[in-house]
Amino acid sequence: MALFRRSTTTEPEPAPAPEVRDPSGRKSGPTPSRREAEAARRQRVTQTYSKREARQLASRQNRSERMRALAARDNTPEKALMRDYVDHRFSIGEILLPALVLILASSFLNTIFPRAAVFGTVVMYVYVLAVLLDLFLMWRGFKKVLAKRMPGASTKGLAFYGANRAIQIRRFRIPSPRIKRGQAY
Repeated sequence: MALFRRSTTTEPEPAPAPEVRDPSGRKSGPTPSRREAEAARRQRVTQTYSKREARQLASRQNRSERMRALAARDNTPEKALMRDYVDHRFSIGEILLPALVLILASSFLNTIFPRAAVFGTVVMYVYVLAVLLDLFLMWRGFKKVLAKRMPGASTKGLAFYGANRAIQIRRFRIPSPRIKRGQAY
């Protein structure tokens, strides 16, 4: 009984590189040696990238994964109808974010113009209430359109989906709008 034995198991040998043949059936060159084939396989498996190239590759992969996930999530006919319904109309929620930035900037004028901050706060609350009213009216109109075009379709999650799309700046909506404002949907 040997105390120290070498392991007799070996790694499975990689499949040989496929022969490259031209259309007539002849080989285009000599079969690569084992050393060359293994070196080519290692190069394909372990490519080295610079930090910049690795960042760019990771960024492209992440973006494609995000786009694939968004497409899978937004791939129902009800959501497509909601997107088109939101995109065909103007919503005051589209300019909510830029308006809130301006209102916030006006609140910094508190030291110079004390009334400006109070006025900015009142304007902000009135504007947010107007956006909420607009979203409510949009939802009521969409439910009528959905009942007419797709009777029995579920509205689960569509109110939040539509509100989220309506308060985004039109240029930054994902997926991008298919129709123009006022166009039939």
